[in-house]
Amino acid sequence: MYYIPKAMDLYFMSPPPRDWELRGRANFRSRKAADVDPLRARREWLTLAEGIEALGGTVVVLPPVQGLSGLPYAAEAGHPLPATRPGGRPRFLLPKMKPQHRVAERTVWGPFMERLGFEVIDEPGEFIWEGQGDVAWFDRATLLFHGGRTDTHAVNAIRKHFDGELLELSVREPAFHGNMALLPLERSRSMLVCADVMHEDSLALLEARVGRDCLHFVSEEEIQLYATNGLPVGDTVLCPSVLPQRVRKLIEREGYTVAELGMPELCEKAGGASRCLVCVFRDAPDLEIPSENLLSAHREDLLG
Repeated sequence: MYYIPKAMDLYFMSPPPRDWELRGRANFRSRKAADVDPLRARREWLTLAEGIEALGGTVVVLPPVQGLSGLPYAAEAGHPLPATRPGGRPRFLLPKMKPQHRVAERTVWGPFMERLGFEVIDEPGEFIWEGQGDVAWFDRATLLFHGGRTDTHAVNAIRKHFDGELLELSVREPAFHGNMALLPLERSRSMLVCADVMHEDSLALLEARVGRDCLHFVSEEEIQLYATNGLPVGDTVLCPSVLPQRVRKLIEREGYTVAELGMPELCEKAGGASRCLVCVFRDAPDLEIPSENLLSAHREDLLG
């Protein structure tokens, strides 16, 4: 049985397994965190997924895989792209992850996307490219980030697969992905930006392209409370409850509703917020999604 979604935006996600644990401890939160509670984490994941669908998105579920603890952070699954010609298959760019405990995730996401009808492209080769964690969109331009974990050579390898205007932006620690440095709020043509983690030339390029009046600056301390890791869905931004109140007010002044989610396991311990848990395919073509990959097929198990 298949389902053809009415929603134009698809959200590829993968829930934590029942035995989920922190393995690599590769970010500033997880390095010193207490052990996670897998059941609570699964319920946090479900709350986010149901929130996305309540706002009009369609969640497509990759079942969990034992031993791949980073799989729930689907922003690094890769990146979907439209077909190159009418009637062709949509494309999916596989990543190459830097943390060793996440390298094998591509061997799961690739076949899954092929079953859904994608042409899977393995492009980065030996170079590090961490998927949609280092891709954003704003005003018909695609932003490609490097300098955290993704390296410049990888961006040079993948850029040919993107159509239209491209802006290449460089970030630095503690922003290990572009989505830690910048959050586009496209409906209001504005964005949250942390100048502290962007190289000067990249910040100047961004200001020249979008205009300084469109930028709301947040601090390095605020991005470590996930100021730029909210997930906009329509006119709502789904954010972890640790979001600083100053940042919440900035987002609300731009006309968005902020929906705060309690995420002590997935975010406060493991170190990934709502944006990190999804791989978004905007304006997706018609895809036949097997019923076993719909959110409704997993809800009872996640609550059990």
